[in-house]
Amino acid sequence: MAPTWDAIVIGSGMGGMSAAGFLAKVAGMKVLVLEKHSERGGQTHVFRRDGASWDVGLHYIGELQPGTLMRSLFDFLSGGALGWNRMPDDFERFVYPDFAFAVPSDPRRYQARLIERFPAEADAIRRYFRDLGAVARWCVLGIQQQMAPAPLAFLLAQARRYGAVRATQTTDGYLERHFRSSELKALLATQWGDYGLPPKQSAFALHALVVGSYLNGGWFPQGGAGRIARTIEPGIEAAGGSILVCQEATAILIENGRAVGVQAIDRRSGSPIAVAYRAPVVVSDVGAPLTYEQLLPTDGEIGQQTAKQRATVAALKGGLSAVNLYIRLKAPISTLGVMGENYWINATLDHEDVDEHAAATLAGDPRHVYLSFPSAKSGDDRFHTAEIIAFVRPDAFDAWRGTAHGDRGPAYADLKRRIAEGLLRAADRAVPGFSALVGYSELSTPLSVEHFTSHPDGVFYSLRGTPQRYRSSPLGVRTPIPGLYLAGCDAASLGVPGALMGGLAAASQVLGPAGFLRIMARVQRPRKPAAAPTPPRSAEKKRATLVAKTALTPSIWRLEFALEEPMRFVPGQYVKLRVAPFEWRDYSIAAVADKRLTLLVSTRTRGDGSLYADSVALDAETLLEGPFGAYRLERNAHRKVFVATGTGLAPFLPMFDDLAGAGDLDAAELYFGCRTAAEDITRALTPLPPHAIVCVSRDEASNHAFHGRVTKAVAGLAFDPASTDFYVCGSAAMVADCRAILQSAGAPRVLTEAY
Repeated sequence: MAPTWDAIVIGSGMGGMSAAGFLAKVAGMKVLVLEKHSERGGQTHVFRRDGASWDVGLHYIGELQPGTLMRSLFDFLSGGALGWNRMPDDFERFVYPDFAFAVPSDPRRYQARLIERFPAEADAIRRYFRDLGAVARWCVLGIQQQMAPAPLAFLLAQARRYGAVRATQTTDGYLERHFRSSELKALLATQWGDYGLPPKQSAFALHALVVGSYLNGGWFPQGGAGRIARTIEPGIEAAGGSILVCQEATAILIENGRAVGVQAIDRRSGSPIAVAYRAPVVVSDVGAPLTYEQLLPTDGEIGQQTAKQRATVAALKGGLSAVNLYIRLKAPISTLGVMGENYWINATLDHEDVDEHAAATLAGDPRHVYLSFPSAKSGDDRFHTAEIIAFVRPDAFDAWRGTAHGDRGPAYADLKRRIAEGLLRAADRAVPGFSALVGYSELSTPLSVEHFTSHPDGVFYSLRGTPQRYRSSPLGVRTPIPGLYLAGCDAASLGVPGALMGGLAAASQVLGPAGFLRIMARVQRPRKPAAAPTPPRSAEKKRATLVAKTALTPSIWRLEFALEEPMRFVPGQYVKLRVAPFEWRDYSIAAVADKRLTLLVSTRTRGDGSLYADSVALDAETLLEGPFGAYRLERNAHRKVFVATGTGLAPFLPMFDDLAGAGDLDAAELYFGCRTAAEDITRALTPLPPHAIVCVSRDEASNHAFHGRVTKAVAGLAFDPASTDFYVCGSAAMVADCRAILQSAGAPRVLTEAY
């Protein structure tokens, strides 16, 4: 079978997207990117709740001032469409029980502040900054070694022999050798959370590379990290490439000893379908452990060829995961005097006892947390968001491993509540009054990380950056299998910049001995000013034209689109709709009739989707992807109770159609919640179950059957847990409250759609 693609990239994280982008834009290669999740971006993707968004993995990046290599690479990949906001001058605050320290965006002022506070250690502080620079350059040489042709790579390896001893000591070893003050040593180690290993375990090389990258301050993508993948995507598609989501790679295909494609499970329809994609080049961006231990055979000839790599992986696997509390604030964080800087909040000077600190986090008394404000950094003043992160051991959640995302029982919910309360108390100590600003919060755990990223056990940073990693031969982008390359963090270094460099190294090797020079020549070529962005288009994106627009309530539009071809879907699925340049939103399908698609869009949140729905005119064209999702109407004899608020009713409407067609609609029940009678959209929609209760929470004068929140109606519902299925869709807060109420009442089947 002839290859369909010039190259296949597994994973749409920063390493995969950059590798695909360089291959497409420099060599015109037709690249297919396969992504397991429904969202592009890997650790740079975002998730949304009621208009607000949170960045799951990117919190800030250094060395992005104009003219730097990193800025040039991002500008090239995005065609100049990706903007960056500089964080406040004092972009980090290190908070300890007896002191606090603000880190400025300038290494000279940072050094001066340290010397002012610790004058007796002035010489050691000056040496520390010199050593940071020297060791960071040592690390960069190692990354460049992965991009260079073999002769030059050998010379770089020889050059790196000098300075290796200093670079491969532990961070703690360096600090203990050069400093006396326990406060100063703790302060300098504060940012170990940026690379996931405490000072006694991490290599000073990794510490120097990461900390050194922030000496000139921090930067954040305008509009949020989700823009990164979406702005790189047009360059891939312009060369005939494509990004496919809901594609779980299960094996790298090997024929005659070389990589020839990827076996995957296509989950776009909700029903898994085995597929095979073929190409003469395969780039894996899912990490060395998954690549060498699961996607490739571990026995036979391939197993023998990759034995050394698997041994390296086994020695470096493990590490920490994290819990992350995503928060919607009622007001800008500036009301508390915070301008968007990061807070590293520490209850102790001790950074080492990770097991004790992780246990304390689970008990609701965290010792080290990181607090950041994505909306303030992204420049979106429509929403006010925060995140609090604390490291934990992945095995603390083993009891729930294998359970379904979003349905892990009351004990899991109690643990999450206890952790969240502790994180909020820690934030209050550093930013008094913070918890009073919290309007909504949602906690993710290592199980969430593993579910969405496929990182084994939900480990945050893949292979550990120990001295052993830097003393060993690097795994690198070249593999023992012809045609197969490794991209991302495991091929270069940690973080988004490290992953990008891993993608650059992989693309350089794919393009041959002069690949890196070829890429850099294109990157450095003067670029024309960015024109108005053209909507990206690939075979998976469908054109849609707005043909009808109806206001169902003052805040909900019914939008009907004409499609180029009929759409097949399963009731409960959703589509992604392009609502602005590089901005797509997920909407449940309310109806499909031949070539006509109906969506319900709320304007209450005032996000990009809201603004689109308000302003879009008839005959306007846009793009959509899908359908996606595994939300389904269960075919059984159970009692079916549907609970919705606002546009959460949309996925239920085609389900009601199905039930009506089967003669079963009379047995279904609907509880629909709205604030006032004017917001009741059920009057304009059919078919609905005969037993439909509209719950009005704020309009006491209405003549509706139930006054109060829909969750109150659900709480008073009598049901048999063994024979009742609940379908819940609506605002994130309502879904969370409803799930908690029903689970506490013993309901085993609460079916929700989590985008």
